Amino acid sequence: MFLLYRVRAILTPFLLAFALSYLMNPIVTYFEKRGAPRGLGTLVIYIGFTLIVTLFILYLVPRFLLQLELLAEVLPQQTGNIQSRIAGFYKRFSRFSIPEPVKGAVDNGIQRAETTLAGFVERTLGAFPSLLPQLSLLILVPVLAFYLTMDFPELKMWVLSWIPDRWRSDIVGLLIEMDNSLGSFIRGQLLISAIVGILIAVGLSVIGVDFPLIIGLIAGIFNIVPYFGPVIGAIPAVILALLRSPLSAVYVVILFVVINQVESSVISPNILGEHVGLHPVTVIFCILSGGHLFGFLGIVLAVPVTAVIKVTLRYVHNKLLE
Repeated sequence: MFLLYRVRAILTPFLLAFALSYLMNPIVTYFEKRGAPRGLGTLVIYIGFTLIVTLFILYLVPRFLLQLELLAEVLPQQTGNIQSRIAGFYKRFSRFSIPEPVKGAVDNGIQRAETTLAGFVERTLGAFPSLLPQLSLLILVPVLAFYLTMDFPELKMWVLSWIPDRWRSDIVGLLIEMDNSLGSFIRGQLLISAIVGILIAVGLSVIGVDFPLIIGLIAGIFNIVPYFGPVIGAIPAVILALLRSPLSAVYVVILFVVINQVESSVISPNILGEHVGLHPVTVIFCILSGGHLFGFLGIVLAVPVTAVIKVTLRYVHNKLLE
């Protein structure tokens, strides 16, 4: 373990390449079953992937950074506008005698939201210059993933050859169950989140809300989190829309509700097919526990890790009953 910790920087591109290869392998296998040579199918898939990433970097990243810089400039002014609107609200409804603790909680919430958002913008803008030395990963990871994907069946057989014969069938069966229940879920969830982020960014642009790319990215990322994610992703959009007009905020709420309904009733069933089979209470408990223990990463990984544990326990239980 100590050795792995010492060489973690070297292992990072290999782990990323393996993850990318794992996600791409079913696509390559699909074309291989239909007569395409595996090497050619792998090459075509990764050329397409490289073109998409290149277009993303050249077209979207500069616009994303520009919107972040604009957000950093107008954030104090926008916060002042929100506080002015709230002060006007207090004045209009002064006859209801809104308690001072409630006013204080609202004001503190606004300040905390501004501090959090400003910190996010500052960290994001500051992270991009530090990422320049890591650009080699953009070249190294796809190259490694290309070779891993092309030789994926042989690598799988090589790994299995190291497992003792008496355990091999059990481990292979467990891995197949994990891949069937979890692999398609991860690939599908990433695709769904990308679709949701794009739809929201386009919708916000049509409505006229500022910073649609940033909000679309945030909404797409949080869409990975079941139940809570869509609500958290909608909050920045609603706040920015309120600065334009209450009607814009209503349009934004309608946009998020419609996209969420389309995602849950049309997009997810067609992409995911079968789910990981976890009860909603279990999902909520795991998300809260993962967030408490490991922060945002724990929230994102809560469902996949729980699904792996469930598949493992179910497989062991079935084996014990045989």
